[in-house]
Amino acid sequence: MNCNPNDIKAIAKSYACRIWDKKDLTAVEEFLEPNIVIHTLLGDFLGQKPMKDVIQAWLKAFPDLKVNNNDIIAEGDLVMIHWSAKGTHLGEFKGIQATHKPISYAGVTLYRIRDGKIFDYAAYLDMNHLLKQIS
Repeated sequence: MNCNPNDIKAIAKSYACRIWDKKDLTAVEEFLEPNIVIHTLLGDFLGQKPMKDVIQAWLKAFPDLKVNNNDIIAEGDLVMIHWSAKGTHLGEFKGIQATHKPISYAGVTLYRIRDGKIFDYAAYLDMNHLLKQIS
């Protein structure tokens, strides 16, 4: 990665880009601490492997997912990215088989970063809004 390890905005943005735009799961090992704490609507987890599992669940359900980072704010060790996403429900998600319906939703992800690595991750979105689109 060619950015200052103290540039937490660049770290969070690069990670999000590699995962959601490039679908590159090697970013997990590169950007996340081994014992990262993860808070998502799919559950709370610890470690890189569960993060990969969460990402793969989203990409399996919505393989054409496109994420746009609308706003990025940094303060101290915290980065907040407000994003919007669009895609098509092409695989099982939360027990719902593929409907081939388009989806659109927005959310916020919070990253806590120290020494150039993400050590705490929390993603928030309106899951009910998303589930209504694929029901």
